[in-house]
Amino acid sequence: MTGGPRDTDPNFAGTFRPDLDTAVGRVMVRICIGTDSRAALVERMRWEIGQDAELRAAGLTDAVVPDVIDRLIDEHNTHVTEPSPSAVGLITGLDRLTEDGIVFGFGEGYGVHDSLDGVIRAAQTLLDDGHPVDGYCFSTVADVERMIFEQRLYVGFGVFNEHGEGSTAIGERIAGTFRAQGLQVRWPGTSDHRIQVLGAYAIPYVDLPQ
Repeated sequence: MTGGPRDTDPNFAGTFRPDLDTAVGRVMVRICIGTDSRAALVERMRWEIGQDAELRAAGLTDAVVPDVIDRLIDEHNTHVTEPSPSAVGLITGLDRLTEDGIVFGFGEGYGVHDSLDGVIRAAQTLLDDGHPVDGYCFSTVADVERMIFEQRLYVGFGVFNEHGEGSTAIGERIAGTFRAQGLQVRWPGTSDHRIQVLGAYAIPYVDLPQ
């Protein structure tokens, strides 16, 4: 079947593609997202080998994993040579939100509780540096992984206390910031619904310091 969004998505152009049903595919998802260090990817692949007898039978050992990761990264970067417009808009938007007093968590927790722990730590860092914090937004690990396949990112949001603006006002500021970056946003304007950011997210992999 052709004509779907993946036909033009460079994340899916290579031999090794994102796929949550296979060990290599799951590692490719993490490479596509781009937030894991190379060392973390190596550890992830070693964990996958430990869980998969077929991989071990095929000769994949801990010793060869760094070379495998380098090959997967090279494969990804061969096809994803520059950030997609949606990726640039999203990354820039999140930076602008931080400047505007809204902290974010991008795939830092597997559930809402873990994600909120992450934004609380980020908020404390800003407060310690003397910056005001009005609210927060976050996407879970599952949300960020889903984004690679569905070209849509779900963003939760809220406030830390009842003083100042309410959750809906924070949502309006978040949606407005994303729209200002040229992103397509879908949100009915209520605190009962998460914000959806539509568009293909593709970035070259760079091993940034953690």
